[in-house]
Amino acid sequence: MSTTEELSLLISEAQFGSLPQEVIEVAKTVILDGIGVTLAGSVEPPARMVAEYVREMGGVPQCSVFGHHFKTSPVMAAFANGVAGHVLDYEVMWHPATHATSPTLPGILALAESLHLAGPEIITALVTGFEVQGRIRVASANLDLRGFHPPGLVGVMGSAAAASVLLRLPPEQTRMALAISASRAGTVSANTGTMTKSTHCGNAGRMGLEAALLAAKGFTGHPDIFEHPTGYVAVLFGDGFDLEAVTRDFGNPYRMVDPGIGIKKHPSQYGTHRGIDAALELRQKNAIDPAQIKAVQIETPVMRYTDRSQPQTGLEGKFSFQYTVASALLDGRVTMDTFTDGQVQRPEVKALLGKTSLTMNPAIPANFEEMWVTVRVQMRDGADYSARCDRPRGIWGNPLTREERLAKVRQCAARVLPDGAIERLIQ
Repeated sequence: MSTTEELSLLISEAQFGSLPQEVIEVAKTVILDGIGVTLAGSVEPPARMVAEYVREMGGVPQCSVFGHHFKTSPVMAAFANGVAGHVLDYEVMWHPATHATSPTLPGILALAESLHLAGPEIITALVTGFEVQGRIRVASANLDLRGFHPPGLVGVMGSAAAASVLLRLPPEQTRMALAISASRAGTVSANTGTMTKSTHCGNAGRMGLEAALLAAKGFTGHPDIFEHPTGYVAVLFGDGFDLEAVTRDFGNPYRMVDPGIGIKKHPSQYGTHRGIDAALELRQKNAIDPAQIKAVQIETPVMRYTDRSQPQTGLEGKFSFQYTVASALLDGRVTMDTFTDGQVQRPEVKALLGKTSLTMNPAIPANFEEMWVTVRVQMRDGADYSARCDRPRGIWGNPLTREERLAKVRQCAARVLPDGAIERLIQ
């Protein structure tokens, strides 16, 4: 049996009754966090532009566009809500790295709304879509992704898998959904720090859902899309992809449980969280007065796309070790409001960035499981403080408390919903 055939069979056999209670609870956490983050993201300029575009394109009004008081087709709702779910860079992370929520949850909720499906079906689809993405990332963990942004490569497959579960596609049609999706995969990391990055996840969700809907009508693709010499693996990943890892131990255990997920505490690129937490620790423990800082030194792994010494926009700031550390030192917190263009352009930010240096150390592992970041602050009076963060709050193994998670949901949802509606959402 080929990997494509085996994966299709595993997806088509997914049943709520077979899911361990532990993975069901994690899925609920992911869904609530994802809805909150999507509501918050819906008011951001890129998400507003996409929602306006989707409204102009029309479509049968079946599925809600979060935060914008109109409905559209399932595919376009998946696109708009996927952009909103990713634009803040605030969604769940895990290892090996990818954003698994925004390519899957919006399409799942859109289909559930249009087909009047229930919670157990939503959870089953989400768990399956996550597992497909996780197993593909395990198979590609040791590869250079050659400038591809991971959600564009694996998110579309997760979306197709999740939609296939909700549509109850048999194995052969699920196989076709994966084949169609393979021709929709892509994205380039050069767009990190721009509005376009959020469309990587929105498009993955849209294209995977569309692939499943087409497969349901009998649309075809190559039946062995993973194995073909010019197929999904060969073209997008190249040599070194562990093909057997895609299905090996699938759901045993589910990767949502082991190694687990990371609920983001800060709305920025995940590597920056270590620098933020180290800077917050220094400020709190040493009562640092930002006006008296002489110099800031940051040591990180080699992650070139997060070396941005003078970001010009809030979106760029999300991918700047320097800006995120400076904001933590200046304000004592990093929130959604940290990443507006106005905040980035503050004179005090510019001044502190001018005192900040960054060293990227190749001896530090560059993956989210093993990396660390050190922040050193030198004061004008000669005091010298340093902190190293190995495991930021919220990462697998160092989780946020339930109340911390709910506080995040409330803060996010408050951008769109009144308090009573937020509590109903949580319940």
